[in-house]
Amino acid sequence: MKLKLLDTLFPLGLTLLVLLALEIVATTVLPMFGVSQYRLPFNILIVLYIGFKLETPAMAVMILVVQYFHSFFTIEGWGMGTFAGVLICIIISYLRDLMHLTSATLTILLTMLFQMVWFVILSLLIYLRWGDWNYILEKFWRFIPESITVSLLAPIIFYVLDRIWKGTLSEAFGEEA
Repeated sequence: MKLKLLDTLFPLGLTLLVLLALEIVATTVLPMFGVSQYRLPFNILIVLYIGFKLETPAMAVMILVVQYFHSFFTIEGWGMGTFAGVLICIIISYLRDLMHLTSATLTILLTMLFQMVWFVILSLLIYLRWGDWNYILEKFWRFIPESITVSLLAPIIFYVLDRIWKGTLSEAFGEEA
């Protein structure tokens, strides 16, 4: 869907609230159940949603804001994540006519594919910075279950974000979209 800049402010704010809620669950609730070694990358899922579903000139700024909010909960650099997110959204924009998220299975497969692309981009950036593959290999084995879990949750989260970005939440509260 094509959006103007002013049309993105309120839905982006709601999306950031969803991200904050998901990050709180990932950083506080999951460790209470003994899942402390894994971090579910909900920020990647939201960036992929932005790339798949939204067409706006402010896409890069939106990715920056999502990555910045994600950085409140992690020590990972938001700069590399923003670069990877923008690069992936450029790739998605070129392939948008070939990809249609018409089913949950397609959504899961495409989010898994682009999470792998995200991992490759970040791995190359980390290697260029540190010159050591050991950290990347260690991170890869943690990334697989994280990305599978997030991919399986993608249809649900995309549904919620669709409701936010298409204005049906405001219709649910009796306001005009």
